[in-house]
Amino acid sequence: MVPNFILLILSVSVILFLCPQTTAAGLWVCQPCKDEAECNAEPKEVCVWGEARDACFRRICARGPGDRCGGPLDILGQCGEGMMCSKKDERCHGCSLQTMQCYNSAGSS
Repeated sequence: MVPNFILLILSVSVILFLCPQTTAAGLWVCQPCKDEAECNAEPKEVCVWGEARDACFRRICARGPGDRCGGPLDILGQCGEGMMCSKKDERCHGCSLQTMQCYNSAGSS
C-alpha cells in the first residue's frame, strides 16, 4: 500500500514539475465563473442547436444531431433539445427541436 502511495505522490510531482503553469484550478475541466455575469455571458458563436451549460455553469452552444457528446462532466458537450446523448457511441441521437434535423445510427441505444 505504501509503495502505491509513494508512486502516486511521485507521479503528481513530476506532472507539476513538467507543467509549471498547472494550478489546482487548471486541473478542472473548466475554470469556475468569477461572477454571475461571466456565467450568463452569451456564447461567442451562433448556437444552431440551442444552448446548454458546461460543468462550470457557463452558457455554451449545444451539440447537434450526430455530434460527439457526453464524456466525464459532459466535456464533449450536451445535446440540444429533442436529442439524447448515447453512451454507446457518444453521439447526439434524435431530432433537433431547433432545426428538425435528425440523426439515428443503426443499433444504437
